[in-house]
Amino acid sequence: MGTEVIKNYKIKTGKGEFYIHIFEPDEFGGEYDRRNVFYVSGVWATSLIAMMTNFVQALYRKITSGGSLNKILWDMGRDQYHVSSFAFDRFSKFNRQAKYGATGWRSLDLFYNYHEKIKPQLKRNFEGWITRYWIGKFENRQAVTNRYKIVVNLLVEALAEFPAEKEIRLLSIASGSAQELVKAMKRCPHINVKVLLLDADSSAIDEAKKIVGEAGFSDRFSYVNDTTKVIEDVARVFQPHIIELMGFLDYRSRRQAITLIDLIRKQIPDGGIFITCNIRKNREKIFLDWVLIWPMIYRSEDEFADLIVHGGFMLENIRLVYEPFRIHGIAVCKK
Repeated sequence: MGTEVIKNYKIKTGKGEFYIHIFEPDEFGGEYDRRNVFYVSGVWATSLIAMMTNFVQALYRKITSGGSLNKILWDMGRDQYHVSSFAFDRFSKFNRQAKYGATGWRSLDLFYNYHEKIKPQLKRNFEGWITRYWIGKFENRQAVTNRYKIVVNLLVEALAEFPAEKEIRLLSIASGSAQELVKAMKRCPHINVKVLLLDADSSAIDEAKKIVGEAGFSDRFSYVNDTTKVIEDVARVFQPHIIELMGFLDYRSRRQAITLIDLIRKQIPDGGIFITCNIRKNREKIFLDWVLIWPMIYRSEDEFADLIVHGGFMLENIRLVYEPFRIHGIAVCKK
């Protein structure tokens, strides 16, 4: 299983001190296969080569066609035909999907369901080997799968916080394919839950409708295909008890994140719950930056907590937890 996971530790913020809980894998059926120095060295070697080749390609495109270097790199990463590394995405359609689908539901679907859906498809050939080597062993894949499982548990707990309500309304912002919501609802058949999914990606909405329909929950879900600019209008009509925002803060500056958290806090009633997350720097970050070309804003525990308290939530009403790798932090905030 690797080295032992630290269970609890204390951090300081500008508003005071509080404890963070680090989940052990056995607490939620998670993964914690820490990779050895040889694997990590391979991650860095592959990433450094991709850094050089991708930067040269992006610079050439900038010189010949103009535009922002960051935007060019983003477009390269989302291009299904672009190859970052012969060692990663040239010979595996699954590795390629992990790259071009990064920032959206496609990569998350691949990571969440690797063991159940992807691994059984892999043959004893080079594509199968290289997919198992990267996606199967990658710590960030394990970590995001851990986040998914923990969020499902936290949603189940949050739904149980409103026993007097005949109907519990949950607004999911940047909802993706809503897999964690469906799984949490399956575990709470006795609770009447209504869900509104808000996402700017129409393909995410389509995938969510498919998953929701297969689960038999079509009459309990509604959808808005739009950006976060409509949150206030949507919430005014829907009046949610719980708001979920997973992964979105990874792409927002401190000012933008605080403004968004403050807006969300104002949309829930006293006693309402907000669940969100943020990624933390880790030793595979260079791979996400230059092989997957997946730009995110990484925040320490202190920085993540700082966003929440400056967004208006009281320190004593914030529960901050991390999955075993301490890559993904999840905050459960009560108004």
